[in-house]
Amino acid sequence: MTTAAIAMGSAGNESARVRQLSTTRLLLLHLVPGILMTAGFILLAPLAKALGFPPITALLAAIVVVLVPIELGILALAARAEGSSIAALIPYRSPIAARTWVWLLPVLIVLAFLGFGLHQAIEPALIERFFGWLPGWYVSPIVIDQVATYSATAWLLTLGAYFVINGFLGPIVEELYFRGYLLPRMDRFGRWAPLINVTLFSLYHLWSPWQIVARILGLGPTVYAVWWKRNVRLGMAVHCTLNTLGVLIVAGMVLARI
Repeated sequence: MTTAAIAMGSAGNESARVRQLSTTRLLLLHLVPGILMTAGFILLAPLAKALGFPPITALLAAIVVVLVPIELGILALAARAEGSSIAALIPYRSPIAARTWVWLLPVLIVLAFLGFGLHQAIEPALIERFFGWLPGWYVSPIVIDQVATYSATAWLLTLGAYFVINGFLGPIVEELYFRGYLLPRMDRFGRWAPLINVTLFSLYHLWSPWQIVARILGLGPTVYAVWWKRNVRLGMAVHCTLNTLGVLIVAGMVLARI
């Protein structure tokens, strides 16, 4: 038996053990949190402005008060329904050898940068053509040329929250929810499962719809790797690294202008 056949057999056995969710339920569980998260961002934006904080603060607040409670709440309800714990809902916890981490993690990060980087070539035109009707704060929650609009204190508090929430809290909860919980429950789609998962994950980001293709290109290899290695921590490591590097780059540009 070939290695690929063994892998597919393992996937099939795991599918039999993990209750598969209906297509309708999968769509709702992937997309509804994004709809509510986006609504939270829109509703909190005027409050952030009134308090003298940049629009990104509203997005971060929405992650804390909407996204995290909803996604962890769904996991808690699912665990209660199954009479188990949240940890027991996550089957993708197979160990990965240290030597595999050494080469696989950097490769996935590089592929992610390539995917997002390639998309940058068309993203400005995409925004102008299809999303020009959206308010500026929605499209660009941080505008480097407008850093001086806000106080140094507001920026320091915002950047600190940005590092913790966008660098770690948000991606860890998202990976736990999308790759740890939902991906194993769509394993019946076989090799298509990771592509469907990353596509729905990209559509879920309604607060930045111009990056749908970018996320599929950038995160697609990571989702496939999580599915292949049956390890949700791999997704967390890549996602946190990418977000943290992005935060540090933006923070450096902002701090240079305070």
